[in-house]
Amino acid sequence: MAREAHPKTLFHLVPTDKVAQNSLHHPDNKHRVSSSKYGPGLEVGYHVPSGPRGHVITRVGRDADLILPESTCRHPISAVHVAFEINPTTHLVLLSVRSKRISSVTFAALEDLNKDENIGENITGDGVILYGQNYKISIASYNFKLIWRTISKTNNAESLKALTVQGYKISQQLLQDVRSRDRPTENDNSEAQSWHMTRLNTTKDPIFQDIKHLREKIGRGAYGTVYEAVDRTSGYKFAIKVVDLSGQDDVEAARAILHREIRLMQQVKHEHIIEYLGHQLFDTLYPEILMPLRSGSLTSLAKSPPPDIDYEQLCFQAMGQMLRALDYLASENLIHRDVKPDNVLYSLLNGHYHFQLADFGLAHHRSLATTFCGTGCYQAPELWPSISGVNAGQSPKLDIWSLFACIVAVRSRMEEFPPDTADYGVVLGALNAKIPAVSRLEPMARLHPDRRASAAQMLVLLFHGEGLTTPKSKIPPIEPNVPAAEPNSRPRTRSDRGKAPQPATATARPLIMYPRRKPLARLPPPIRNRGGNLAQPAAAQPQPTRASRDGVVKRRTSTPKANILARTSQEQNPPVPMGSTSVQEPPLLTGPIPGSFVD
Repeated sequence: MAREAHPKTLFHLVPTDKVAQNSLHHPDNKHRVSSSKYGPGLEVGYHVPSGPRGHVITRVGRDADLILPESTCRHPISAVHVAFEINPTTHLVLLSVRSKRISSVTFAALEDLNKDENIGENITGDGVILYGQNYKISIASYNFKLIWRTISKTNNAESLKALTVQGYKISQQLLQDVRSRDRPTENDNSEAQSWHMTRLNTTKDPIFQDIKHLREKIGRGAYGTVYEAVDRTSGYKFAIKVVDLSGQDDVEAARAILHREIRLMQQVKHEHIIEYLGHQLFDTLYPEILMPLRSGSLTSLAKSPPPDIDYEQLCFQAMGQMLRALDYLASENLIHRDVKPDNVLYSLLNGHYHFQLADFGLAHHRSLATTFCGTGCYQAPELWPSISGVNAGQSPKLDIWSLFACIVAVRSRMEEFPPDTADYGVVLGALNAKIPAVSRLEPMARLHPDRRASAAQMLVLLFHGEGLTTPKSKIPPIEPNVPAAEPNSRPRTRSDRGKAPQPATATARPLIMYPRRKPLARLPPPIRNRGGNLAQPAAAQPQPTRASRDGVVKRRTSTPKANILARTSQEQNPPVPMGSTSVQEPPLLTGPIPGSFVD
């Protein structure tokens, strides 16, 4: 008769066929066989291995903690075929396949142990073993029932979990006395943040499948509900955003918006933008978007900040990481259009806060962004031209203003801002009043987007360009905040309504000044006589002498007017040929000469 189970036993592997039954009689297994409520079986727990192995509870195989000796060509058994482990983050028990023949291991949940009926689908390969849930499991040619111990009549699952976590902590402590080269590979905290990335690139099957009854509601918004879910394969937690389309007037239009969000999330790849893990049930009224689970949002962090951190420095760190994300989006010609504290998620990794921008439901390509968007208190002035007097199109500068409003809200711990009103005029006044307190952020708070700083400019100004996506050579300096000049004297017309007054601009002085060129002298047109022939040029007239001394003679220069009058006089009185009789002609009528400034 089998002995009583060891106090640290978590569950038994009870054989259901002859091959598995023979494993109980193996000499190396005899001291690990004990009774369960459904017969004798192999014990699984932290007491089974000969030495501490951290997150590994028990290994099963041809040369492992529990021995399965029969290995055939059709059903070969690896030295370590499977291992029962604990997820260091979620503390769930995992069945991990160590053999290259992953398809040789299957398991399914059982509803009635006596009838051997499944209540869930057959799972091939790795998977989560739920506390208190019994399973049937096949390892190559061996078939067992996985039967959890009953250690509490009230809440057995929680008691089993507590026993498992206790064994894990003791195993971790014992590992400190083991030489580093003999220690098993252990997961660290960083894997809890990036566990999903490897599978994204190595599988074509549905990437993540959760265990439905383990979902926990963690938030609700205008578009649906967010749940905390457990990945059925790895035991890690992730988030599922369930979008409710049932209340939409136009379901297909709402589905198109959701499809746009999914495509944008697939397109963007940046460390400070939340990753997209997949989607499911897209053709139903409750489609689901899968994404990593983070510790919380900037809103929750502002309302309940840790007491041992420099809060001002934390705000500055969050702003820097969000500027990197917005600079990346701007380089892709994308506008998020709903930057607010609720959409900035954070996780704590090795004592450092890592922020990520989420929720791209309102994001647009810059050329398509025309609709009203965003959350009231964080909207940019160009979305309210009737109140702000700013008439400009939507651009990535819209997100810069929203980020400025976020920082103002977070610095006040969501108390002084946002105001409890929907009046945007009050919101604008409250933000303007906060500018002196955050003077370094003044370029982000300029009303007109043409004068507002970009994310890249702010990264250069405050963070020496660290984390830039935009090439530094393409980033212009920030314009100084010069007070606006007096408006132009041009009267405002009806077309100017809603536009901000334009400051008068002074003509810029050129860098190089050239002397003014003198106008070229233009000769008068030729003068014809009454017969149509060109008049002969007048004979040179002796110029009056102005001065004469020591053989040097200075003569007066005749003016153009005198020359013209001389020509006119000669034409009126042409020379009489020798032997001819002089005939007095009537004088010609004269007028202004074109091209000349004389009459």
